[in-house]
Amino acid sequence: MNETSDIQLHFDVLSCRALLCCEGKDYVLPDTYPTREAAEAAAKKFAWEKLGARKRGGRRPADIAVWLR
Repeated sequence: MNETSDIQLHFDVLSCRALLCCEGKDYVLPDTYPTREAAEAAAKKFAWEKLGARKRGGRRPADIAVWLR
């Protein structure tokens, strides 16, 4: 997204579910993920495709900064 965007990923190790918080809204990612790194990759892809990161100057999903919680 842009450098002032705050994207946070909350990963629950017991349920293997991920919650993505972006610009004051929460999104539960639809799948389960075996590791936090897999959840982070899915969160970047979700932000890229669904939240319009590609329109805000990101070149690819890997360029999006996601803060892990």
